[in-house]
Amino acid sequence: MEPLTINYWAVVVAGLAYTILGAVWYSMALFGNAWMAGIGKSKEQVQADFSALNMLWAFVGSCIAAYGLARVMLWSGEISIGRGVMVSLVAGVCFVFVAMGVNDLFERRPIQLFFINAVYHLVSFVVMGVILGVWH
Repeated sequence: MEPLTINYWAVVVAGLAYTILGAVWYSMALFGNAWMAGIGKSKEQVQADFSALNMLWAFVGSCIAAYGLARVMLWSGEISIGRGVMVSLVAGVCFVFVAMGVNDLFERRPIQLFFINAVYHLVSFVVMGVILGVWH
């Protein structure tokens, strides 16, 4: 049995998938209009706030999240698709959903905005878990 290690290429690819999924998720084709309504900004305001630097930081954050999932999978003693899905679902529901939910509750953000954002992260975590589990 070979020792388990983190595949850093898989971490980068998983981080890239998280970032790309965000671009698609928040596009006008999917949830962009509902998201903008939820945050109270127009398309022009969102475009004015967009920058390559923000995308770079989003990618860095995505890679950190992917690394965290890979690390937990490694600590669990198994790196597989099933473990990737399980770890990402637990992390997504227990940490992301709860943290975002508490913030949104006190910030009085619309429930629709919570679901757009939280489900994006949950789906992204599962996608990353599958990538990490397959490519170990």
